[in-house]
Amino acid sequence: MKIGIFDSGIGGLTVFKEISKKLPTFEIIYLGDTARLPYGIKSKKTVDSYSINNVSFLQAQGCDIIVIACNTASSYSTSLIKKKFNLPIFDVISSGVDSAIKSSTTRLGVIGTSSTIQSKSYVNILKKRINKIKIFTKACPIFVPIIEQGLFRKKYYKEIIEENLQGLKKKRIDSLILGCTHYPLIKKEIKNFFGDKVFLIDSASEISTSLYNYLKINYPDEFKNVKKKRSVFLTDKSSYFNSVIKKVFKNLDFNIKLIDIK
Repeated sequence: MKIGIFDSGIGGLTVFKEISKKLPTFEIIYLGDTARLPYGIKSKKTVDSYSINNVSFLQAQGCDIIVIACNTASSYSTSLIKKKFNLPIFDVISSGVDSAIKSSTTRLGVIGTSSTIQSKSYVNILKKRINKIKIFTKACPIFVPIIEQGLFRKKYYKEIIEENLQGLKKKRIDSLILGCTHYPLIKKEIKNFFGDKVFLIDSASEISTSLYNYLKINYPDEFKNVKKKRSVFLTDKSSYFNSVIKKVFKNLDFNIKLIDIK
């Protein structure tokens, strides 16, 4: 049993990391489409095409289950991928919505890239499933380069977080969806800004829980196996990404392989 995970870059490694922790007996393959990032500024047609390429590659590697770790691809391409591929498909948006519903939130905030917020994916799904809920969204595209370049470790990250999230704080939200797989890397800082009264919904953690529950029911014998290997593929392996990965994911044990999926 192989689990395939794809993202536009390295943010999805937060999902990879959480799934690796919860499912040590499953082989996991991660694909970061770093040559064509960011997906967040591209059209739906382009993201659909990239997503199909990614799933085709992972399927060719023998993956039995696909995890869409990119919020933009989840927003634009989940339904298309489900129609085109006869595989179980998990996406970060559905898992985030499920967690929001369980939290009994009434004033929900959602932050993400510009494309994720503009797609209204979270809003549309939530309003179909919850009648009495107020949803407040905010695009925070600046967070991604801050995280990738390690700038969140500097003193001025607090001012940037405050500048971007002050409006949501004034809305008195009780829960917040971290609608980008990069954002869990600054989860502590966001939590400090909002305080304990705001429940943070971590897309990486939620999708790993959803996947675990599905596999425990449908493939219980797989949990009895020995620890399986992890593989990471990138479509562009620059020195920049090597340094970023080392800074942000110090404890991950994997070898990076460069591939071309065009």
